[in-house]
Amino acid sequence: MKLVRLVYFSQASRSMSLSDLRDILETARSNNDEIAVCGMLCFENQFFLQALEGDREAVNELYLDIADDPRHEEATIISYDEVESPTFAKWQMGYAGGSESFYELLRKNGQTEFDPEQMSQTQALSFLMDMAAFQTDI
Repeated sequence: MKLVRLVYFSQASRSMSLSDLRDILETARSNNDEIAVCGMLCFENQFFLQALEGDREAVNELYLDIADDPRHEEATIISYDEVESPTFAKWQMGYAGGSESFYELLRKNGQTEFDPEQMSQTQALSFLMDMAAFQTDI
């Protein structure tokens, strides 16, 4: 089995409430558990940044489903790599939103507001990995 990590960003197509984010996470956690995919999601400033890890076929199919979700648009893959083992194995889907830690990490990346489009592949993955330590429970 080939393990892959896909990192993408997208922009919310409408204002997202806490309830919307809860729905996204509940669905992701339930579905990802069934297909053995794990990952990390960040949402702030109307942008999503997400890593998906798992079997190549499962991740590919999941990403196509996500890309079709009307709650966001312009899904753009930042990186797609084979990996030896998952980085985010602790979570079916971890989550971190805007917090003091979130903005502190952004400043380290030279950003004042969350805009994944301005992040390099390395910055995006590093941001997700760092934010995994600051899970937000919503």
